[in-house]
Amino acid sequence: MKPIIRSRKTAAIRKKFKLSLNAEDVQTSLAEVQKNIKASCAKSGLPYSDVRIVVITRGKSIPEVRELVKGGCRNFGENRVQEGLQKKTFFSADIQWHLVGHLQSVKTRTAVQSFSLIHTVDSLRIGYDLQESCEEVGRDVNVLIQVNTTDSDAQFGILPSETLPLIKEFTKFPMIHIRGLMLETPTADTPEMARPWFKRLRELSEKVRNAGIQGVEMKWLSMGDSTNYTIAVEEGANIIRLTRPFYEDE
Repeated sequence: MKPIIRSRKTAAIRKKFKLSLNAEDVQTSLAEVQKNIKASCAKSGLPYSDVRIVVITRGKSIPEVRELVKGGCRNFGENRVQEGLQKKTFFSADIQWHLVGHLQSVKTRTAVQSFSLIHTVDSLRIGYDLQESCEEVGRDVNVLIQVNTTDSDAQFGILPSETLPLIKEFTKFPMIHIRGLMLETPTADTPEMARPWFKRLRELSEKVRNAGIQGVEMKWLSMGDSTNYTIAVEEGANIIRLTRPFYEDE
């Protein structure tokens, strides 16, 4: 990656928008994250090239996201459907947008139009709404099933015991393609506390894969945040969702 040279124009933009990050810092942070991921991949046996870094851009301005792109980031996660749609229009098609926030039924049409991967599908009701939206806009959608393998009732996601039955029900939706599983972890005292949760999701992914359900692919395991992503990769995560390596999460 070529070094980034700061111009007077860039400095002026940063001053105008009070940017909380810049491309040079992003490039440095990204290199550190990549180094950590490679170390975790060496422990897990996961190919480094398989891992995707999704930077959460909730509340970030278009100029700030541009700095992330200049710094080498290509995958971005949004919690709100409408915010993702608005940002997507400012960037080229090679930039991938992920919905990582809870999906409401009234937002499924916009979500289908806006995101390359929806991480937070957790009910049959959402499946019906997504299929209807796909038919309306003439576009298929890739999704992950959100599972709660933690000990917290406050997290979104279905129980592990409900996952395989739900996935089997989704075979009735020809325009929805299940590509893996997702886990959102609660705040923990140490990163290591999340390891059992990650392990459960990996084992569940293997169970679904072994079931051999037609049209279902366990390609992605989306788990791990800024506090515990190295542990997540050690346990098989190939999508990690980060904020703080690049900026403070307000």
